Amino acid sequence: MQRHLSAALVAALTLFMVSASALAQGATTRVVVFPFDASRSVDALGLASASAIQRAINQVDGLYAPPVGDALVVVQRANQAGVDPIAAAQRLFQADAIVLGRIVGQTQLEVELVVVVGDDDRSETLTGNVNDLSALWRSLTETALRRADVTLPPADLGQLRGALTRAPSLPSLGPLSVASARLPGARLDDLRAALELDPDSAWLRAETARVALLEGDEAMALRLAGEASALAPEVAEVRVVEGVVRAALGEADAAEGAFRAALAINPNHAQALAGLAGLTTDHAERAALLDRSIAAAPRLVDAHLAYATLQTDPQRRLQALRRAAERVPDSLTIQRVLLDEVLGSGDPRGALALLQQVVADPIGRSPATYALAAGLPDAVGPQALAFVQAGRELYPDSTALAIAEADLQVAAGDLERAEAILREVITVDAANVTAIEALATVLGRAGRLAEAEALLAEAVGDDEALTLRLVELQLASGRARQALATLAPMVEAGERDPIVRAYYGIALGRVGRVAEARAVLEQVLADAPDLGLANRALGALEQQARIVGDDEALALEGDAAVAFEQGLSALETGEWTTAATSFGRARERTDAGLLAFYQGYALQRAGDSRGAIAAYGDARVQLGDNDILLSNLGFAHLQLGRLDLALEALQAAVASNPGNAQAHFNLGLAEYGVARFVAAVASFERAVELAPELAQTAEPFLAEARRRSQ
Repeated sequence: MQRHLSAALVAALTLFMVSASALAQGATTRVVVFPFDASRSVDALGLASASAIQRAINQVDGLYAPPVGDALVVVQRANQAGVDPIAAAQRLFQADAIVLGRIVGQTQLEVELVVVVGDDDRSETLTGNVNDLSALWRSLTETALRRADVTLPPADLGQLRGALTRAPSLPSLGPLSVASARLPGARLDDLRAALELDPDSAWLRAETARVALLEGDEAMALRLAGEASALAPEVAEVRVVEGVVRAALGEADAAEGAFRAALAINPNHAQALAGLAGLTTDHAERAALLDRSIAAAPRLVDAHLAYATLQTDPQRRLQALRRAAERVPDSLTIQRVLLDEVLGSGDPRGALALLQQVVADPIGRSPATYALAAGLPDAVGPQALAFVQAGRELYPDSTALAIAEADLQVAAGDLERAEAILREVITVDAANVTAIEALATVLGRAGRLAEAEALLAEAVGDDEALTLRLVELQLASGRARQALATLAPMVEAGERDPIVRAYYGIALGRVGRVAEARAVLEQVLADAPDLGLANRALGALEQQARIVGDDEALALEGDAAVAFEQGLSALETGEWTTAATSFGRARERTDAGLLAFYQGYALQRAGDSRGAIAAYGDARVQLGDNDILLSNLGFAHLQLGRLDLALEALQAAVASNPGNAQAHFNLGLAEYGVARFVAAVASFERAVELAPELAQTAEPFLAEARRRSQ
C-alpha cells in the first residue's frame, strides 16, 4: 500500500472532533495509533479498535502509545493547514511507527491495516468477527507491532494479550471509545448505561470512573476505579486511571501505589510517570520522573508544565517552556504560559517574536493564537496590531480576532476604528455579549455614555448584571459620581454582594472620599479575602495615600477628574498607553505630583522608560523624596542602563523608607549591575525578609550574587 492510500485513511479522521490536549512518546519505541475508518454499520469499531490497540501496546516495557484522541489533534491541524498529517505526526510525536486502518463488513469483518515506519507504508489485510472482538484486536495489535519491526518475547506477548481478554459488547463501544480516546463528549449517563450491559469490563469501569471524576461524582469515581483494578490488576491503563482518581481525591499513598503498579507493568508509561512525579516531594526524583515522562510522551502538556515549574533558574524555565512549545505547538495553554514567562522577564519584543514563531508552524496556527497578541504590552502595540490583522486575513470569520483587533485599536487611541470593527461583529452576531460590552466601553470612553448604557440595557437581561455592567462602564468612562449614584441606594438598602460593595468602595475613592472607601473595601475583604477587585482597589488607595502624604485623594474637577479616573481604570486593566494618555490629559488641565507619578508609572509599564523618567522628575519636584516614586525612578534608570542614576535614586528610596521591600530588591539589581555583590546580597536578603513573596523572583539573582561575592 502506498502513501496516498495512508493519506486517504488519515483524511477520514477529520470527522472526529477532539480536544486541545495532546500527548505522545519519547526514548522508547513510540507508536501512535489513529482511529480506524469504519463502515457505517460498525462505525464505533473504528475508534474502539484503535483504543484497544493503544491500551495493549502500553502493556509492554519499551513501548508507549498515547491516547488515540491526541493524534487527532495533529491530524486535524495538519489537514486544516494543508500539510501531510503523517509527516506532522511523525515530527511532533517523534513516532517510530504510526498505525491506521479501515474496517468494512457487518458481522464478518475485513480490516486493511497500515503501519507507517519512516517513508515506508506497510499494509496487511486481516479478518475477524464482530462476535469475537478480543481475537480481532489481539491479531491487529500483534500484526501492527510485527510490521513495526517490534519482536516481543513470550512474557510480553502474554501481558499484551491479557489486556484484550474480555472485549465489551458492541453497544458499549460508542461511549467507551470516546472516553478512552480522551475526546470531548463522553457522558457519564451513557457510560452508566453501558456498565449495565458489561458489568464485568474493567476497561469500561475505569473509563467511567475517570469521567465520573470529571463530572464531580467523587464517590462513584473512587468506587469504580477500585473495582476496575480489582478486576484487572495486571492492566497498566486501568491502574493509571486508579492513580489519577485517587490522587485527585487526596489519597496520595493509594495513588502512588497505583502508579507504581502501572510502572511495574510498563516502566515507560508516560502518564504513570507524570502522575507519580506529582506525588513525590523529592525535587530530584520529580525532575527525573518528568524527564522520563516527556521522553516517552513529547506532547504530554501537564508533564511539560510541571517540569518547567521545577526550574528555579529563569533561563532554564524558559528553555523548558520553549521545548514544550516545539513539541506541542497547538497547545494554547503552553503558549499562554510561555508568553507570560517572556513578558515577566521584561521582553515584550521577545513575546511578539514568540507568537510569530508559533504561527509559523502550521500546526500551531489558530485564531486563538493570533488573539493572544491583544495581551501584549503597549511597547509593541503597533506590531501586535499588525499581527492580529494578519490573523484576521487568514481567519476572517473569527469574532475573537475581531474583538482582539478592536481592543488593540482602543489601546492605540483609535476609538472610531474599534467601534466600526465591533459593529461589524454585532451585525453578524447580534447576541455576542462580549462584542456588545466591548462596544459599550468604547462608546463610554468616547463620552457617549447614554448610547453605551442603552446598548447594554438592550443586551443584558438580568437587572443585577446590567447594573454591574453600567457601573463598570461609568467607572471606566471617568464618571465615578454617576457610578456612586447608581450604587448608593443598593448599598444603603443592605446589599451584601461583595462585588457590588467593592465597586461602591472604588467609586467612593474616585470622588475623594478616601476614608469611607477604605472602610468599605476593608469590610469587603473581611467577607471575601480573595476578591482581587477589592484587593487591587485598596492597594491603590494605600499607594495614593503614601504618595501624596495624606489620607485624602487628589481633588480634581471637570475634564481633569474624568481624565484621571479614565487613567486609573486603564491601569486596572493593563492598558498602559491609554492610561498614560489619560493622565497626560489630566495634567494639561490640572498639573499635580500624583498625576505626574501615575503618568510616569503608565509610561514605564508601556515600555517608555525615558518618558517615565521625565514624568517622575516632575512628580519629584512636587512630592519630594517619596520612596515609591524613587524606587520606580531608579528602576527606570536601571532599564536604560544608567546604573549610576539608578543607584542614587534607589539608595534615596530605601533611606526614605527602609521597609520598602521592592526598593531593596531594585537596589540589589543595581548593585549587582555594578559588581557590588556583597551589597547586592544584603539588599536581596532584606527584600525577601520584608516580603517573602519576592523569594522566587530574587532567588536566581541572590544565588549568583552570593557565588560572585566569595
